[in-house]
Amino acid sequence: MSKVTRRAFIGLAGVATVAVVGYGGAMLACRGVPRHNPDFFAGLDDEPLRQAAQEVGRRVLAEYPELVEDRALKSFLAARPRLAEAATVSCPDTRRRLVQDQCGADFAAGEARVLDGWVMSETELRLCGMAAKYA
Repeated sequence: MSKVTRRAFIGLAGVATVAVVGYGGAMLACRGVPRHNPDFFAGLDDEPLRQAAQEVGRRVLAEYPELVEDRALKSFLAARPRLAEAATVSCPDTRRRLVQDQCGADFAAGEARVLDGWVMSETELRLCGMAAKYA
């Protein structure tokens, strides 16, 4: 049976303290880092925002037409219950949160593409594509 010396115990406690303080400091420092929050999707009832989405959508239709095919959209929407719920919600804040959550899930799953130098989630691309296609 081995004994833990006082020196080893103090050393381990010091390392643990540095790790905890370092992690907490990193979390505090990263608090102000801007995150990808597609707020404008929650307000597509607003005419300038709808026009912006349609402009992006025209680029989606030109570069990624397969994302906005009817069959692809049907399976896409069926696989994303947050979007189905967002379509039925009347509260803009709740709708915004649901769309943001879905976009975040897309990025976490690696479902993003580049459009004109912008990295966008497939949800963003398809929503903009639908705004242009069905305008």
